[in-house]
Amino acid sequence: MHILKHLRWPAVLLLPVLVYFAAPQDISAKAPLFMAMTSMAVLAWAFNVFPAIGVAALLTFAYMLGGVAPSEVVFGPWTTVLPWLTFAAVIIGEAMDKSGLGRRLALRCLGVAGASFYGLLFGFFIGSILLALVLPSILARLVIFCAIATGIIDTLRLDPKSRMSSAIILMAFMGAAAPQFLFLHTSESFIWAFSMLFKDGTAPNFWEYCIHGSFFSICYTIVSMLVCCVVKGKEKLEQSGEGLAYIRRSLAELGPLTGKEIKLLCLVLGMVLGFMLQPWTGIDPVYIFCVLALCSYLPGIDILERESMGHLEVMFLIFVAGCMAIGFVGNATGFNAWAVQQVLPLMQDWSETMSIVMAYLSGVFVNFMLTPFAATAAFTPALGELGQAMHVNPLPIFYAFQYGVDQYVLPYEAVYFLYIFITNRVSLVHIAGALVIRAIACGFMLALIAIPYWKLIGIM
Repeated sequence: MHILKHLRWPAVLLLPVLVYFAAPQDISAKAPLFMAMTSMAVLAWAFNVFPAIGVAALLTFAYMLGGVAPSEVVFGPWTTVLPWLTFAAVIIGEAMDKSGLGRRLALRCLGVAGASFYGLLFGFFIGSILLALVLPSILARLVIFCAIATGIIDTLRLDPKSRMSSAIILMAFMGAAAPQFLFLHTSESFIWAFSMLFKDGTAPNFWEYCIHGSFFSICYTIVSMLVCCVVKGKEKLEQSGEGLAYIRRSLAELGPLTGKEIKLLCLVLGMVLGFMLQPWTGIDPVYIFCVLALCSYLPGIDILERESMGHLEVMFLIFVAGCMAIGFVGNATGFNAWAVQQVLPLMQDWSETMSIVMAYLSGVFVNFMLTPFAATAAFTPALGELGQAMHVNPLPIFYAFQYGVDQYVLPYEAVYFLYIFITNRVSLVHIAGALVIRAIACGFMLALIAIPYWKLIGIM
């Protein structure tokens, strides 16, 4: 392992050189350079040799210095809604944390369900649906759930290296991340990805997406929660009464519902209504979302103090924009179209069902090399072009790819997955098998549930 650690930098620096010389020369003049630079960034993310945000920033500047694409393309992500939607989500996450509303909602769900293992499982599931509706940031939801899960583990005096401790932390992760496809606004990247998939502006609205995705998302979330049972093995959760006492004590510490929480809840419900009413108002709900988030600082509302804006995790926006730049530059260099041309002959003889299965497997494979943001940025335009070339609706292929990208085994594959290891109460050896089972189960669910459902509603 010590030798492999020293080989990471040579791999990051030398393998892209091989990619450059092995790249096809008939795509465009800058395509080999794009492939080399992008592969270097992917390797840097995979081997964790440089801060992820720094890699995204360096990649952006490298595209510019190498003349891979003009500045309006490289910096084009900043003209889209996603960085600003992410910025607003960070504000709402901060407001949820400072006001205590997110923690209160989650604790209420756990208090109703009880503190036995299966009670916690059900409580985190109900909490996941509720927080997914009002809090659009996966990482913000995870911070709330992990804080509660850690408190329960400590209160019950569980061994932080035990399977039960890992199972409870995994519950928190699944509760935060699994329902990210529940609504149109539940995932930070979904709205932007649809705009890349449908460049003519015909992307699904809130209600259309509910018909397409909410049913399967609930099924997926249930299965994601159930795999936590695999993690606990034969261990039993004793002293559940103490766990329930902790939940009740935590609620009591929060006190009665405050004015700040009521005002924040009104703002969040206004954001959700913005998405729900968009088909009739014609107003882009992203702008409503951003404006209402910033209202948290207004006098009279005073959910957040002005000084707190300086402490927001806005550096994450650079990571988002850098990942998005891969898709923008890839399209400008012709790489996306070339990738479609390579895949299309292989898929022409496949049925539409098999194409969806392969899209899912591609997402699983790609997530070992790219973060979910980067994978969405790099492949969504190509999936849209692939759907057009095959004369099929690209939505099922896109949905399947997104579920593939949502499968994790190794910590580096997603920032929010890495976060659970910061708690020091989860072991990868305990949860890896359950995550593999979830990936396999999701593939079968797509074939047995999602595809027949999508055929029933007419998008296949």
